[in-house]
Amino acid sequence: MPQEIEVKFALKDRADLVRKLHDIGGQRLYPETFEDNIVLDRRGELRTKGSLLRVRKFGKYSIATYKGPMSIEGGVKSREEVQTGVESFELAIQLFDALGYKPVFRYQKFREVWRIKEVEVVLDRTPIGDYFEIEGPIDVIRTIAAELGMTMDQAIRQTYSDLYRLARRTRPDLGENMIFPPEAL
Repeated sequence: MPQEIEVKFALKDRADLVRKLHDIGGQRLYPETFEDNIVLDRRGELRTKGSLLRVRKFGKYSIATYKGPMSIEGGVKSREEVQTGVESFELAIQLFDALGYKPVFRYQKFREVWRIKEVEVVLDRTPIGDYFEIEGPIDVIRTIAAELGMTMDQAIRQTYSDLYRLARRTRPDLGENMIFPPEAL
């Protein structure tokens, strides 16, 4: 099965990162685009195994994704990933719901997508801060991270769900889901 190999970093200075991406030959594939994600589970069985079932809407695209348990080696996250395009975000959620998989977490972000060599670099603006991820072969991830001024010990190992759960501990204003207020959309 295909593997997702990625590393996530806090994004301190977006303009500086975009300049560095240009300098090392990055090409922007998608401008910043709103993304809505619904994580589904059946009585917690996927979460217990460290797996994830998600339906994502990115611009005009809708994608259903299964991710297997995560392993971390040298600061790089790796996990089995199977995904496919679906015709309708809403109908995919209804389909999984009919199979017993209920929405358990919703998270939103604005994502800009770049390509450099064999990796994809995404810049994410979320309700709890800005991040960027590099996804692709491990050796290329390390090279691009270094070219962007990052070291692997700066990598964030948590998922957005984990980061949001941590943020809620210190921010009582945050609701159950990581979503933007309506006026921000």
